Amino acid sequence: MRIVIHAGMHKTGSSSIQDYMGAQTDEEIVYARWASSNHCGLFVLLFQDPELIVNYHGFKARGAAFLATLPELRAKWRQSIIEDLERSRDKTFVFSAEDISWPQFQLARKNMHDFFRSWSDDITVVGYVRDPLSFAVSAFQQRLKGGMTTFAPHTHWPEYEGRFAQMDELFGRDKVILRPYDRSQLHGGDVVADFAAILGTEFVPDRNAEANTSLSAEATALLFLQRNLGDGYVAGFPTAPAGNQVFIEALRRIGSRRYTFAEKIWDEVKEQHRSDLDWIEERLGQKLPERRPADALVISSGQDLLDLAVSQLPEAEALLMDVIRQREEPAIQKTRRVLDLLRQASY
Repeated sequence: MRIVIHAGMHKTGSSSIQDYMGAQTDEEIVYARWASSNHCGLFVLLFQDPELIVNYHGFKARGAAFLATLPELRAKWRQSIIEDLERSRDKTFVFSAEDISWPQFQLARKNMHDFFRSWSDDITVVGYVRDPLSFAVSAFQQRLKGGMTTFAPHTHWPEYEGRFAQMDELFGRDKVILRPYDRSQLHGGDVVADFAAILGTEFVPDRNAEANTSLSAEATALLFLQRNLGDGYVAGFPTAPAGNQVFIEALRRIGSRRYTFAEKIWDEVKEQHRSDLDWIEERLGQKLPERRPADALVISSGQDLLDLAVSQLPEAEALLMDVIRQREEPAIQKTRRVLDLLRQASY
């Protein structure tokens, strides 16, 4: 049995790889079953310390009733992955979770290694490495989606050594494939095609656009304002993550500009993490060029984002009415919703 573990890193087309793997039909490849094609939750559920599982953001937001079911779910999905591995004898088993490369999951990575090693000695780990600036810009937005409220670029440094050094130690450096997330260096100029080539499958997806595309600068600013001055990420019930995603998808309809962090701010961050950048560049055997879009809005502070958000008020008002009109519900319910909003605006 050959086992291939896709470990991210975050913001390197992982959703596109997972969508492809979830739909692939190659009979020589077995993709681990789970509630979605993204195995992050499965990775944490199976391999994190049981006492720490409840702190995982993907579980915690669903409330106490869901958290109480985690021991039962852990047993259920452990049996499921065992069955998948049994089906993978003489085949390639694939597991994909960008959270594998999250620095805080050292214990979970060790447990995962020990579990899969008990099934096979032929294990390959694949990771794609994004340059620090574009990663930090994208990570800032992703964490806003998850409820973060602060503008602090220094907290979004990728922590390359924390992500990948342990994998080298556990699996062996020769078994850990790290590649720059750079179209010019990927097979077919596409991260999904590149991963498919590593697997050895002949099917290359007919697609150019990647999943999980970024919010515009304008939408990001509106989300930042809502997280800071509004109700924030409303959680604590089973459908909270899904509702949050619907809200974010609505914001995606506003704006078109890209953004980046001010050069002065980012240069200070980069200097603070110089040794980590040197580590990953030595590991890759090349420099990681900084990607700073020439036409991007330059953000220097949280106030810059709040100012941009306020400028989008007309677009936000129009979006609200569009969302209400497009909801599939009786007219009386739509009318009630509009009146409730009117009442709230009157106090």
